[in-house]
Amino acid sequence: MINQSNPPFVREPFLKGYLSHEKNLSPLPKEVDVLIIGGGLLGASLSYYLAKEGVEVLLLERDEINREASGTNAGSFHFQIALHQLTPNMSDKEKSRLAAEVKLQVDAAKLWDNIEKELDADLGVFFDGGIMVAESQEEMRVLKDKEEIENSAGLESHILTGDEMRTFAPYLAPDLAGIAFCPREGHANPLLVTPTYAYRAMELGAQIRTGCAVLSVEANSSTGASHRFKVKTNRGEIYCHRIVNATGAWATDLSSQLGLNLPMGLSGLHVNVTEPREYFLKSMIQHIGRRLTLKQTHNNTFIIGGGWPSHPESYPKRYSNYWSSTTGNLAVALRVLPMLKDVKLLRTWTGVWAYTKDFKPILGESSKVPGYHVAMVPTGFTLGPMVSRMLAEYISADKPIHNIPQEFSVDREVLK
Repeated sequence: MINQSNPPFVREPFLKGYLSHEKNLSPLPKEVDVLIIGGGLLGASLSYYLAKEGVEVLLLERDEINREASGTNAGSFHFQIALHQLTPNMSDKEKSRLAAEVKLQVDAAKLWDNIEKELDADLGVFFDGGIMVAESQEEMRVLKDKEEIENSAGLESHILTGDEMRTFAPYLAPDLAGIAFCPREGHANPLLVTPTYAYRAMELGAQIRTGCAVLSVEANSSTGASHRFKVKTNRGEIYCHRIVNATGAWATDLSSQLGLNLPMGLSGLHVNVTEPREYFLKSMIQHIGRRLTLKQTHNNTFIIGGGWPSHPESYPKRYSNYWSSTTGNLAVALRVLPMLKDVKLLRTWTGVWAYTKDFKPILGESSKVPGYHVAMVPTGFTLGPMVSRMLAEYISADKPIHNIPQEFSVDREVLK
């Protein structure tokens, strides 16, 4: 019998405090040790972990904190293997690679377990489990292969079919071929996590500047120079010893100025929110063969996504909506959860997703440009805090440490 209940815990109060708008718009310092570019989840959490280690850090954001991908995603914890990670007739080597990725997800889950206590704030973190549905026997075979890899890596998941499935999740379409249930999955509020990290970083001494766009980055090659980089912004120049590119979808643009090629794929994503209904859907729902993520929030609305595309737009415009993405996304949701048929859609919004060819993070320091670091994660919300902590440990270490997997290397060949 699967236990879907959560252990009791006490919620901390909501964060009592705000970033200072006056400080955020104050003049830039002339120099700093570590300059982080990008005010999303990775940049804000890295600022916190570095400041916690006593590192002098300045975070620059061209707009406002949490305005781009980090604040426009659905806040889901994706620990199960997704369709895009699987290939037909996988070799043992490929299965081992996926198992290593799952172990990384398990480590990320452990950090999320304690994040509200760490930051002393209610971030809407819930581990209510995740359901991956299959409509056909072919998709069921994929679920079973996925389950084998996940269990070998220490991630609990269970296959349920027939009456067992219908008893466990009676709200699902009864003719589904089966489901995989992972008790570890859940969600948090993406509108709270990043600002809280930024606020706690500021309390620890990190400086933050918003409305500060980086125009150019130059490596300082002068003999005996005390700083490695000169950075020009719309609000003046600043010198720094180390840089972290945490700009997500725009990481390639910045890196190219230093002769580094970080080819990444970009995709707009599309999210929908409905009117509230009586709360019943405890677990997040995904689909092993079609684009769907679906959950009911604790204010009773449904959030429906799954990576349906939106129309690319150049900054400062935001990606725009495709009506076909809305209708397609809702059609898949209705197929899986028929009781949504009379629930009203209230609004939609778009975001952007950056990914690499191998769907692994780009994390660490470039060997070609010493002092230049990149922090980019395809599953940025799920893995963001953990990889930021890993990078903070690397940057703040007195002696060189090798805590970042080699396959995350900024200079790795798979990116070429």
